[in-house]
Amino acid sequence: MKIPIIYSDEYLLHAPPLHHAENPERLRVALSNLKNNPILSPENVGEEEPKIIHEQDYVNLVKLSSKRAEWLDADTYTNEYTWKSALLALGGSLTAYKNQGFALVRPPGHHAGKAGRAFGAPTLGFCIFNNISYPILKFNLKRVAIIDFDVHYGNGTQDIFWDNPEVVHIDVHQDPHTLYPGTGFPDMIGEGEAKGTKINLLLPPLSGDDLYEELFPLIQSILDDYKPSVIAFSAGFDGFEGDGLASLRATERTYYNFGLLGLKRRFYAILEGGYSIGLERGLKAFVGGLEGEKKEYIGTKSSEKTRSRFQDFLSAERRILRDYWKV
Repeated sequence: MKIPIIYSDEYLLHAPPLHHAENPERLRVALSNLKNNPILSPENVGEEEPKIIHEQDYVNLVKLSSKRAEWLDADTYTNEYTWKSALLALGGSLTAYKNQGFALVRPPGHHAGKAGRAFGAPTLGFCIFNNISYPILKFNLKRVAIIDFDVHYGNGTQDIFWDNPEVVHIDVHQDPHTLYPGTGFPDMIGEGEAKGTKINLLLPPLSGDDLYEELFPLIQSILDDYKPSVIAFSAGFDGFEGDGLASLRATERTYYNFGLLGLKRRFYAILEGGYSIGLERGLKAFVGGLEGEKKEYIGTKSSEKTRSRFQDFLSAERRILRDYWKV
């Protein structure tokens, strides 16, 4: 069964004043590779809705910056349409949740925390409102598992749910020593009753599909243990080999396997990163996995040096996780 794609041409109106990786062409590329899926329009949400996620001062800043078409920081632009596009991105997330769909939204959101920049990040990393978190907070959802496979750590999402024990956040990303936002280490596990529910799984630069595959049994074990009521995918495709903003070597094989994690479960997915080939090939493979398509992909292999570094990360992660999960 084809999953619905949530999309609006209004997402294209949030556009940079000069060349920028996060631009409207991203959605054109994405849509061109999902021609057989039904398209749903995102629902509109009110101007008060961002305050369900973010502090008032940050929401006011976004609205004012959009009105003035100012940059929020060195990475993150706004224009006169950003406020409306960002509200509609929240609506797209809501529609995806209600329809078990994939929301092709812009602007993205997983770097936007409660007050904007999160955990000392230097910028918002192209993000405005935290789209993935909106249905969870609006409906006070319980037993949610967020799986964020964007190549960058979803610091904003983890900030929002840092002390929320009802949200397990599994974030798979490139070693933050080597990539924005510079945080997202295995010892960042949440606090209070939520301790152990924030899970950061690291991949060294040049990691291929073979190293991602070593993480899938661990992720599956956590899901089997937790038995989530819904899985929310923060779906970034910038870890695809050659996508441009990082140095991992994932291919269709990895994104297809992430999609398989949603089989026979309630889910919704929200677009985060992905800037070129990842949107052309990774996105389609992910959707195929979500739909249960039978497919075989040949994956990339990592060097022994990269594998050795990865095993160091994995050993440390397992030591931490064993206190909370059956891993």
